[in-house]
Amino acid sequence: MTAFKRPDTAVLVRQRLSENADDVDALFVLAALRAQRGQLAEGLDILDRVLRLAPAYPGAWRFKAKLHRMRGEDEAERSACARAEDVER
Repeated sequence: MTAFKRPDTAVLVRQRLSENADDVDALFVLAALRAQRGQLAEGLDILDRVLRLAPAYPGAWRFKAKLHRMRGEDEAERSACARAEDVER
């Protein structure tokens, strides 16, 4: 019996994006991977692309607010929170 090997998320994301560069699910995960590495600006850039493609993408505005908060960008955080509330209504 072989043990289950968990696939590498980054590899899966690259594969999905090679098949469809506008895959918003893969882009959202890519933004999270960048943020996890401390690449907050790149994560925000990728989230901006997600939100251009799908302005009501679930959780994207909240995640964007969190990244702005992590960067100490209070006004941008408030703006993203307000957009999240509008989208979630």
